[in-house]
Amino acid sequence: MENLWITNLSTQPYGSGVWRSIRNLWIKFFNKCKIKVGNGGRTLFWEDKWVDQVTLRNRFPILFNMSLQKEATIREMRDNQGWDLRFRRHLNDWEVNKIVELLNILGQYKDLNTDEDNLFWNPDEQGRFSVGSAYRSSQRPGTHIGGWPWKMIWKVKIPLKIACFTWLLANQAALTQHNLMKRGMQICSRCWFCECEVETINHLFLHCREVAKLWQIFINLRGISWTMPRNIKEALACWNRDGNQSGHRERWKIVPACIWWSIWMERNQRCFKNKSCSM
Repeated sequence: MENLWITNLSTQPYGSGVWRSIRNLWIKFFNKCKIKVGNGGRTLFWEDKWVDQVTLRNRFPILFNMSLQKEATIREMRDNQGWDLRFRRHLNDWEVNKIVELLNILGQYKDLNTDEDNLFWNPDEQGRFSVGSAYRSSQRPGTHIGGWPWKMIWKVKIPLKIACFTWLLANQAALTQHNLMKRGMQICSRCWFCECEVETINHLFLHCREVAKLWQIFINLRGISWTMPRNIKEALACWNRDGNQSGHRERWKIVPACIWWSIWMERNQRCFKNKSCSM
């Protein structure tokens, strides 16, 4: 059955992996929407959840099986006289009762208008989709977005590419040698600074003894007591907490992202160009 709310999936073997991943999320998205019927031209009469968030196919399975209009839209099911229901045989007496029940429900939708059918995004009071509302609606019960230091990534005044890189670090997704090995690449994972430890994200950006010297410069400037956290998320949360106790808060907040970006640029210079600068 064709879905009129989503584009077709690409059949090309290359260049469509990202789109396939997006398409795989469609059901999760659609289940959190309700259909606002306008002219009825985009909403399937039997298959879409436009009445009480349940399909008429599931609510009236016998009528659906007898219908000659299984793939019809709402607009195609109406004529100047009202609802035009067509079946492949005459109805039995007990089936007529189902028709009466169906028509009573459809009585709520007597008139269509000239507006396009639209999706209403349930997690938002205005029905408008946003990444933030989608993220909040995807959280498991008992979790809270406040525990994730997103403001230290997306609300600080840094270039977008650096914010995106920081987000990758917080999600342990930047392509360090360790992560490349996890993806199946046959390489030797070694830190380009200390040359002793495996190049994981937490080691490269937090725990490497050479990188620690860079962190110590800023920590000494503030005169704060600091123990390096276990991972990037904890580092952002702790840095934000200590920033609340010091002056120049906005400048303080950009320091971690600037340090990590500088580390990554220097790491790439050593890895790909065989050049290095003093830490």
